Amino acid sequence: MSLKPDDLHPLLAYFEECHEGNLLSFAQWLDKAVYMFHYLPIDSFSELERQNTCHVLMELKEAVLKINGA
Repeated sequence: MSLKPDDLHPLLAYFEECHEGNLLSFAQWLDKAVYMFHYLPIDSFSELERQNTCHVLMELKEAVLKINGA
């Protein structure tokens, strides 16, 4: 699959609408989401699912911070 800039329009619109273009705000919410995983009941997700989900969220945060620094 090859992405084109127009394919990212819904994501960019979300940043603008929900975070007023503030990518650091979005990164903070990703941190909060990872933190909240610690408060879910242990049997909600397997340990591997929990690790993989947190990894994806942290990778997304890292990408957003790179964009913000550019």
